[in-house]
Amino acid sequence: MMTWSFAWPETLKLKGSLGWGLASLVCFIVFLFLTFPYGPLQHRLLTELNRASGWEVRAADWSVGFPAAIEWRDLVLVGPTIGAIPVEAVRTTIGVFQAILGRLVIDYAVQLPGVAQVGAGRAMGSLTSSSWSLQGPVAVKGHLQQMDLATVLKPYVSRGTVQGDFLHRWDTAQGADAALKGEGTVKIEIKDLVVERLGAGPSSIPSLTFSRIQAAIACRNAACDVSELKGDGVDGSFTAQGRMMLRQPLQQSLLDLTVTMVPGAGFAQKAASLSLPPFQPGTPLTFKLVGPITNARVAL
Repeated sequence: MMTWSFAWPETLKLKGSLGWGLASLVCFIVFLFLTFPYGPLQHRLLTELNRASGWEVRAADWSVGFPAAIEWRDLVLVGPTIGAIPVEAVRTTIGVFQAILGRLVIDYAVQLPGVAQVGAGRAMGSLTSSSWSLQGPVAVKGHLQQMDLATVLKPYVSRGTVQGDFLHRWDTAQGADAALKGEGTVKIEIKDLVVERLGAGPSSIPSLTFSRIQAAIACRNAACDVSELKGDGVDGSFTAQGRMMLRQPLQQSLLDLTVTMVPGAGFAQKAASLSLPPFQPGTPLTFKLVGPITNARVAL
């Protein structure tokens, strides 16, 4: 009995110290989350996105989410040639402890408006930076989940959904076009795509419809190697390889692709507008696609 009577006070003393220590730690963590400067950070993120993309980003409202998140609602992205792209909501979860140590780690989720299917119309991923001020190396990776291309790429695309993954790294110390000079990869699949007429005059590309397109692209120092680009649909099937030189704005990026197309029956009349020689449906045709994306030229 004497052994138990001496042991109990020490045990109680240990539990009391441990409890106070845990309570102090919890209070410290809560204090950090409550006092973290979310306002300056959300303003800086929007400013950096404007600078890096060349677009204007406007948010109608923002708030702090639990446990450590910034939520923007009713965003509008305004591009120099595409126009306005509406975004229903953006949520970014911030690594508070990494920010205290001088690094920025953010998980993000973007939701497009007017999506009936659960989980569709979303982009999810992460952004990491070596500094809280987004100066130095930056990396962005993400996953696209059935995003509506007609919402993002009007007026060039009237229908289509995209799914895939991307990764891009760059160093902001390289100047205003640092993101273009970075390196990264993109692998996507597009379904039920309708591309509207691109360009003007006799060299314009007619409206094309594809049921499926797959693409794999690797970029470094503003030069992108198109290792895989293939599609099929009612207008026929195609495969393409080559390069793309990135420019600002991105719609002016330069194409240099070799395309082999097996036209379908419905493509004959469309091809007449490209000044191509007569061909039979099902007969392979190889040509070059060169120049800016929005005004590419077709050459044999």
